[in-house]
Amino acid sequence: MEVAKNTGQPVAKCWCVNVSFSPELLAKVPAAAQNKACICQACATKEAHG
Repeated sequence: MEVAKNTGQPVAKCWCVNVSFSPELLAKVPAAAQNKACICQACATKEAHG
């Protein structure tokens, strides 16, 4: 989304737009990074498949 803001060019939606993150996974994000950092697809997939 930052690319679109900086360049004015549209960007395809991120894979994470259509994914639900469990409260347990979100709780693993350090407090200082919450609402600031992304959870990568590999971590989200790993969590989903336990």
